Amino acid sequence: MRRASPEQAGYAEGAPLPAVGSAARSRCGAAEELWRLGEADQGGPAGPEREAVAARLLALGGAGVGGFVDGGIDAPAEGGPAAGPGGARVWLVRRLAGAPLADRMRARRGPFPFQEALRLALPIARALAACERASLFPGPLSPDAVLVDDAGQVTLPASALVAALVGAPARGGAGSSPRAVGARVSSEIPPLWTPPAQADGAIWDSAANRYALGLALYRLLAGEHPFAGAGLRHALGEAARREPPPFVESVATALPPGLQGHVLRLLHPDPAQRPQRAEAIADALSGFLEGDPPARPAQVARTSRRAGAPAQTSSGAPAQTSSGAPAQTSSGAPAQTSSGAPARAPRGEATARRAPPGPDSAAARLWRLAPLGAGALAASAALAIARGAPEPAAPRAVAVAPVAPLAQAQTAAEDCAACHGRQASEWRRSVMAHSVKSPLFNALESLIEEQVGRDADCPNGAGILRKVDPARACRDRQSGVVVTGSGGEHWCVNCHSPAENLDAAVPAWDGRPGGDPRARLPVRDLLTRRGLEGISCGFCHQVHGPVGPRGRPGYQGNATWTSFTTGAVFAARPEDARGLFGIANSGYDLRPEELLLPAGRRADLRAGPSPARPAVGDDPVVHGRPSASASAYLRSSEFCGACHDVRLFGTDSLAAARGEHFKRLRNAYTEWADWARSEERAGRAAASCQDCHMSTYPGVCEAAPAGAAQAAVPDPECPPGTRFAPRPPGARPRGRIAAHSTAPADVATHYFSGVDVPLSDEFPEALIDEPSLDAHGIPTSARRRRDLLLRHTFRFELGAARRAGAAGGRVEIPIEIENVGAGHKVPAGFSQEREIWVHLAVRDADRRVIYEVGRVDRADEDLKDKVFTRVTTHPDANNPLGPSGAQGGLFGADVRDGPDVPLWAPPPRLGGTSFRGRGLINFQNGFLRCVRCIGVVAADGSCQPGPGQGLHHADRYADGDYDPDTGACRSNLAGQNAFLEIYFPVGALDASRGVVKGPDAIIDTRSAPPGVPILYTYELPVGALRGPLRAEARLLFRAFPPFLIRAFAAYEREQARRGLRPTGPLVTESMLGRLEVVELARAEIEIP
Repeated sequence: MRRASPEQAGYAEGAPLPAVGSAARSRCGAAEELWRLGEADQGGPAGPEREAVAARLLALGGAGVGGFVDGGIDAPAEGGPAAGPGGARVWLVRRLAGAPLADRMRARRGPFPFQEALRLALPIARALAACERASLFPGPLSPDAVLVDDAGQVTLPASALVAALVGAPARGGAGSSPRAVGARVSSEIPPLWTPPAQADGAIWDSAANRYALGLALYRLLAGEHPFAGAGLRHALGEAARREPPPFVESVATALPPGLQGHVLRLLHPDPAQRPQRAEAIADALSGFLEGDPPARPAQVARTSRRAGAPAQTSSGAPAQTSSGAPAQTSSGAPAQTSSGAPARAPRGEATARRAPPGPDSAAARLWRLAPLGAGALAASAALAIARGAPEPAAPRAVAVAPVAPLAQAQTAAEDCAACHGRQASEWRRSVMAHSVKSPLFNALESLIEEQVGRDADCPNGAGILRKVDPARACRDRQSGVVVTGSGGEHWCVNCHSPAENLDAAVPAWDGRPGGDPRARLPVRDLLTRRGLEGISCGFCHQVHGPVGPRGRPGYQGNATWTSFTTGAVFAARPEDARGLFGIANSGYDLRPEELLLPAGRRADLRAGPSPARPAVGDDPVVHGRPSASASAYLRSSEFCGACHDVRLFGTDSLAAARGEHFKRLRNAYTEWADWARSEERAGRAAASCQDCHMSTYPGVCEAAPAGAAQAAVPDPECPPGTRFAPRPPGARPRGRIAAHSTAPADVATHYFSGVDVPLSDEFPEALIDEPSLDAHGIPTSARRRRDLLLRHTFRFELGAARRAGAAGGRVEIPIEIENVGAGHKVPAGFSQEREIWVHLAVRDADRRVIYEVGRVDRADEDLKDKVFTRVTTHPDANNPLGPSGAQGGLFGADVRDGPDVPLWAPPPRLGGTSFRGRGLINFQNGFLRCVRCIGVVAADGSCQPGPGQGLHHADRYADGDYDPDTGACRSNLAGQNAFLEIYFPVGALDASRGVVKGPDAIIDTRSAPPGVPILYTYELPVGALRGPLRAEARLLFRAFPPFLIRAFAAYEREQARRGLRPTGPLVTESMLGRLEVVELARAEIEIP
């Protein structure tokens, strides 16, 4: 490498980029990056090794791998040292220009001229050959993993390989390993570009990349995928058992002689028949391009799957001689005609006997069952003779009715229960089965549709999150932009009832005068029976993978929202830019062919063990097996991320600096992804969502050994006579996949245990308090499973308390809490409404309480950090047809400080891990509203009450000017002072003022991140109280605050009275009876 600085070589260093391993990075032109090895403190090669690493990267770059095009060693400044303390300053320039090859394929529908196709495929083959010579793996190959610039320059980015060479820690997940033996098939590799062996779970290696190159070359030359005609679900199966079809005549005749045969050999179903080195492929393609084709390889029988396999007739059956045996040549190979077609028996010649069925056929599987039937008949005959019965007549052939394959109408859980009873039973006890029946979900969704955007032109509400009919849509009166559906059509429904994407039972919203009242019914009153199952068998097992990048045709979930003030469209999935598609807002791709057999295909018998499902035995096939990519996606956290990140329309005022134009209402997947990256950096494998919520984690109840002493404190989750046994994430029980499976396997549980017990009596009380355990020792009770999860989530301790201050007049009590059991923040999900708080009581030597905070005596009692003096729930408070100057204030509250008001420094809402003060400790997140001060702006920038103000939090404020497009909060206040915390997810400023709208910003800093100790130190004045003092603390949980249920119950009662709830109120006060305060942990300490 030359000795010159980047500047001397003509490269200008630009804005910094995130480091990769030991390499510091910065921009260096439109498509270039400047890398400085060893200048990021993340490990990697030592100084003397950097030059070798750089030389290797440049050599790979010259072969089209990695994108490194230039490099050098900094020339020392005049009179300066030749190298820094860590060795020579080595720099590289990486250029990744162009677009994926897949984009070129999509842009050109049809064949490429063969010269152009070869000029694209040849550099790919040379790049693969360079990696094979160096025993390196560039990552799984697909058209999306190849860049082509405007000049036709081809590059394999091979980012995982590059990262490994510069010392970045190995990242988990499919497709990430840069080693010679790569990684298993990635959910990011489209199934049509996955080799058959990798679809069955084999390691993706260099041979797989050679096959993938064959697929790409076939597509370039033929203009279509070789197996696309079989349909997506069958493509991999076709690839595994037969050669691709030859090109159509018009394409084949335009190719150089031998090129078609060479491409077909790349895709031969027998790996031994394919080229064994990428270098051989490159040499052959170069020859075809230069008019010097390679010698023709030995002819391979088109109909044989492996050497020695029987030749096939046009019907696919083995060609037979007059004796019924497969016709053979003198060499023992299947006989061929001169044209290469299978030899046929002479016309009209009958076979002497039928050949035994092939080993993988349905007939063969029935044949294998014949001895069992024969044995049963023999036993019956023997029994009859023993009883003196006459000898039975010869058995007659019995016609067995074929098993009918499932239809779309038979994908409800009760249909699946016929074969998968365990899974259906567990699912019935889960919140997934209740997702669209949830009272609060339905009430909140209806409130949003009925009240947000309501005006004189749309007095019945704008339906901002429902489907839109342009002819009946509500529009913003100033901009003229459609409001109906602008926040995301079916934004709620797509995740709570995904079957609606197949049933389409919910009509477009109609809020205009005279509109169809049925269009405005609650979701639960519009869905089909299947839709009411929520997250069910039929949904999950028809999911194909994530949706593609924004802009592709077809279903995309809610990838964007539209500003009804300007018409601007904003993206809600920044992960798309990283190639991680379908995160948030229902980003799943639902394809029935993943589950349902093609029309006209009969059910048959499935052969016994397979790589994907070992030793399950013979079982009837009434539905298809998922593709390899679909299976991988269902097992991934990214599948959960399609709905467990929920992004609300409107730019979050506090997140606008990140460039995000949405609000993170639910953020569980992103929190998990952050934690998973930290685990990978620490060298630990990160548990997936399924590892915790579809396994035996955190433990089971086992029978106590005979004679074992009874525990001093019994496990509250385990029945008498059992004790808790911990299980790690990912510990799966052994069971039968289907009722007729012949052997057990590792199975996934379908309880989907979480922190909710449904509020509605549609979830039977009997399922909440079931006393039993299932076969694996998991409590069937919804309450016990919830408690089991919650009680193993936190480490909760009282630290060394002490007296402080003059004469010991103050006591300091540290409380340390750490989330040790979840891979996301806690609370998660709807974290703005879940309460996790500390009840602390300090008593003197006479057991009298001298300080207490966080105490509630009933489950329906609100926390005392705030007091709701008035909450407005009457719909007329948001009446656009009322008199001018109508009060407003729907779902607004007049709130004042309660006795437990938090007085912590710094305020937990600003984030942090250590706080001092007093008051309530509550890990509940919250909502913020942009405001301006109509009181007195103090010297510190805060808003203080003016005359007649101070009776409640909001009376010193008016609504600020919030811009949903930019998140700007225009106010006479600055920073955090410009935001007021509110307590309803949708509502007004207070009980008498403000329009109904969502929050302007989300508080997400109070919840507890995984693995981060959080310290709250109470500083309490105790004067000269005689010791010892005693502090007792409990960590408590409640799913929802009672004030939320009371407010929705009042609103729903009125809407039902008006005839808008034909099946009754969505929320009632009786649901407060389902609320529970759950004790997660307790600790106590004595203070001298």
